[in-house]
Amino acid sequence: MAYLLLAHDAPEQLERLIETLLAASAEDFAVIHADRRSALWHALRKRLPGPAGRVHLVADPVAVRWGHWSQVAATAKLVREATRLGCERAHLLSGTDWPVAARADMARALGANLCHVEVRPGHMAERMQTYRFDTRWLRLDPARDRLAYAATWELRRLARWLDRTRGKLGRERAQPFETWAYGSQWWSLPADALDMLARELPPLLRSGRLKGTLCSDEHVVPTLVAHFFPDRIAANQRFVRFPQGSSSPRLLGARDLAEVAASDAWFMRKVSAAHDPFFLDSPALPHAPERDGGHAETLVSPRPE
Repeated sequence: MAYLLLAHDAPEQLERLIETLLAASAEDFAVIHADRRSALWHALRKRLPGPAGRVHLVADPVAVRWGHWSQVAATAKLVREATRLGCERAHLLSGTDWPVAARADMARALGANLCHVEVRPGHMAERMQTYRFDTRWLRLDPARDRLAYAATWELRRLARWLDRTRGKLGRERAQPFETWAYGSQWWSLPADALDMLARELPPLLRSGRLKGTLCSDEHVVPTLVAHFFPDRIAANQRFVRFPQGSSSPRLLGARDLAEVAASDAWFMRKVSAAHDPFFLDSPALPHAPERDGGHAETLVSPRPE
């Protein structure tokens, strides 16, 4: 198994995550994409966590922004490395994810060669068909960045005018893989699906088709998998909880432990040791490797977004 990690901070938690993921099999490896603007990227260039030779760092990372096509570019770089190194299956994770299922259980389920990814055809497809000029500034703080925030609304008005004009002229944005699907950014895929992404993502990024889109990371991979492997889609085994009306999942805590442990998920998100370190040494979560003859250290996670 290859564990493909998108990370930008919390190096200590990332190290614990990698140790936990790689403890169950000497054949598994991890690949990290660290945000190019982060202190983590500079730290990892000096020292990689985990077992020597089994943790790899993307050498040419991108500066990642929330909701921006740069998230797809970072994923493509992880996929490129995983296919170069060779693996039978891969999981895309973040540094705030944690495993909650035993590796052996995951391996048995993955033996069916299914694509564990959320796919909802047509859902919020307008995010890929309209053109936004403000996608570099989606997470501005209106109190701290008042003028810039106000400017983004003018950019949105301009984008709406452009979309109306396009519609009148019959020039809608291309849909290279038919109707866009929606799904969680996080997935677990077999080798042939990973090879497909390695082939299709670079030209899609080079084409410029993802520019101006909103949250394309939640559309591109689900759409590609639905296009090439429509009969091999299975549940995305992630445990995630979204507050009503929120675009980001809430941080999990000890109060969620019973629900997490009872789920069929393979990974949970989001967790933070600074917020609640319940996941680091919880005997309520099965299948954790022992450390120093003592506590279990692995978690089991339910499904994400």
